[in-house]
Formats: sequence, C-alpha cells, structure tokens
Amino acid sequence: MPIITVFYIKLLLSAALTTAIFLALWQSRYFEKWQKESDVLVFWTGFILLRLLPWIGIFVLLNFEPRGDVPFFFYKAEHAKAGDFVYRDFWSYHAPLYPYLISIPLWFWHNTRAIVLLMVVMEAVILWYTYRTYKPVKKNALLLAFLYLLLPASFMYIMIDGQEEIWFWGIGLLMWRYLRAHRENYETGLGLWFALALVTLKVTFIFLLPAILLVVKKPVRMLLSMAAIGLPVVGFLYFTIGDLFLMPIRHTEQLMTPNLFSITRPLTEFFVHIDATNSTFVNWVGLFFTVLLPCLAAWKSRERHLAETLPGLFILSYCGMMIFQASAPGAYVIAFLVVVVFELVEVTQWTDIFVVTALGWLTVIQPFVNVYIGQPDYLTFSMFAEPRHLLDISLQIANVLCFVWIVVKAWKRVVHPQTFSPV
Repeated sequence: MPIITVFYIKLLLSAALTTAIFLALWQSRYFEKWQKESDVLVFWTGFILLRLLPWIGIFVLLNFEPRGDVPFFFYKAEHAKAGDFVYRDFWSYHAPLYPYLISIPLWFWHNTRAIVLLMVVMEAVILWYTYRTYKPVKKNALLLAFLYLLLPASFMYIMIDGQEEIWFWGIGLLMWRYLRAHRENYETGLGLWFALALVTLKVTFIFLLPAILLVVKKPVRMLLSMAAIGLPVVGFLYFTIGDLFLMPIRHTEQLMTPNLFSITRPLTEFFVHIDATNSTFVNWVGLFFTVLLPCLAAWKSRERHLAETLPGLFILSYCGMMIFQASAPGAYVIAFLVVVVFELVEVTQWTDIFVVTALGWLTVIQPFVNVYIGQPDYLTFSMFAEPRHLLDISLQIANVLCFVWIVVKAWKRVVHPQTFSPV
C-alpha cells in the first residue's frame, strides 16, 4: 500500500477517534456510573472495540503489512528465537533481554503481526493497572482510560506501528506501586526494579535515575541493588562479546525531529555549524538539560515522599527528553502519554483536552510531512520561503509547544501540587 494512502487512512482514523473523544466527554456521567458498577466489563469491552477488533480488521482481514519499526523488531525476534546472541549475531538498539522477550509470540505465530499484537496486549495490561492504581482517588479514572485509548497518538503508535515505549511506564508503574506499598526502606526493591528496566528495555530509562537518587533516603543502597543485577549482566556481555554491548548507546547519534534543536537549528547554524553525522556535542548538551529538569523538580519537592512525585518526575524526564534531546525519536511520546492523561489532564479543562488531542494529530501528520519532503536539515531561515518547509517547521514548533505545556504542568504537579485538584 502506498505511503500516501496509509497517511490518508491515518487521518480518517484520527478524525473518527477525535469525534469519539468528544462523545465520551459529553457522556462522562455514564463512565462514572460504570466505574462504580461494572468497570471490568466496560474496560475490557473498550479494549476489544478499540484495539483487538481494529487489529483483526487491519492485520487479518485487510492483510495490512506492519510498518515502522516492526520489521526490525521481527528481525531481532527471529534471531533471538533461533538462539543467536544479541549484538554479536544481530543488531539491536534495545537492552539485551528485549529481543528475547518479543520473540515469545513468534513461538505461537511466526509473523510480524504477532509483534503488533504483543504490543497491543502489553498496552492493555499497563493501562489496566494504571487505571486500577488511580481508581481509588479519581472518580473519572475509567473515562481517562478511554480518553487515552481514543487519542490518535496511542492508537497510531501502538495499534498501527507496534511501538513498545509504553513499556517504560509499565516499569515506572511497578516502581510507583512498590513505593506506595513500602513507604520506608524501599531503596533495595526500587533499585531492583530499575535494574530490570535497564536490562529489558532501553538505556534511556536511566534518565530518570539522577532525580530519584536526589530524593531517596539511602541512594547508595539503591545503587548497590542495581549493581547486583547490572554488574553481572555487563560482565557477562563484555566477556562474551567485548564492547559490542555498547551498540544501543551508539545509536543515539542520529538527529531526529521534532525537538528544541530541530526548530532552532537555523539560529544555531548562524553561530556554529553542526555536522549531522557527528552530533555528539549537541546530544551531550541535550542530555545535560534532560537530566537537569527532573533533578531540579526533585530537589524542590524533596520534602514530599517519592511515592507522591514519581509520576510527575517520570513525565519530566521523558517529555524533557523529547524537548532537549536532538536524537529522541517521536515514538517516545508513548512512554509518558498514559501517565500524562491520568496525572495531568482535567477533563473539565478544555485546554487540557485540546493539547493532548492536538499532540495526537501532530504525531500523525508531522513525521509524514517531514519524511515526505525528504527530511530536510533547516540550516538557514531562507529555506522557509518554500511552503512545504514552512509547513514542516510549523508542525514541529506546535509539537514542541505541546511538550512544553506538558512539562510546565508536570512541574507544577511535582513542585506546587496545591495548584491541582485533589488526587
């Protein structure tokens, strides 16, 4: 199927999903009633209608071939299933265990569509336990779950593109639930969960670590528990394949859009030229601010228990990464979108609904426009005399502004919680 046809289909789906969002908000009183009386039935009916049936329709009935990163995931999963060694026998930009995890469904159905189904199921499990965590304190938690399911970003990135970044919040949620259950002496368990994330997901999960270490009572204990898992894994990898296990880190050199660097590059180039093939300095500057943002919020809120601030710090870490990291892929929005909906969105505030919905549309439109026009590097302002370039940079700016809105609101949630409705 031609890429332009796929784009038009995504636009039609986004329009349908947006219409459904406003219908759900219009009938919000029913969701409050269902949350009290039949939430299990309603939630999983929603999953069937908004995820399982669309998956059957798109990938089984229409025989749509998965795109995006799914073929690369399938390549890794095939090698993992065959018993090959990650990084040595096949390429992977994920943590060492990730290819072996996504190979599990291939034992039942050796097809790229099985990878997408795995992502859909994992999303449902993470969303369910997120809903269960917020249900006791939010009477509209079920409505928020459906709002997330209906956002174009979540539907496209997971249902269509089979992205896995929501797994970040899956581990974050496990850490948060552990903290809520263990208000004291939690550092060892928290460190073990963190180490699990680093050996199963991506190295970028570590962006959350400095902020956590600033506020835990026993940071050394947490680091030691992480080392108990991490050091044997690193030692085994180095002994077996040498420094090939650094492959995921080397992947971070590629420049992406949209982010603060991509929208200010013409101004940056006015003072200094940035070589797109050697962008180490740009990424290090971005890394500094990515880590600084949640660390400042953690320090300012250090009198509060981490169980109260972890969701906000999580958002600041990965939404901040989307703003400051020039190499951050757009799919990372899925890492924090579900917690943004539950933690920050107030359904009575139309600005909140507009921003998260607009962000969903932008994640559909901007990547297509950017790729369709050849992924230009905007080195001078004169390039914007071309209408297609002006459209692309406008979409990028709008996308970054949505991220800034999320960061500002998450900052207030962590540092000034009194500005929010009780949670």
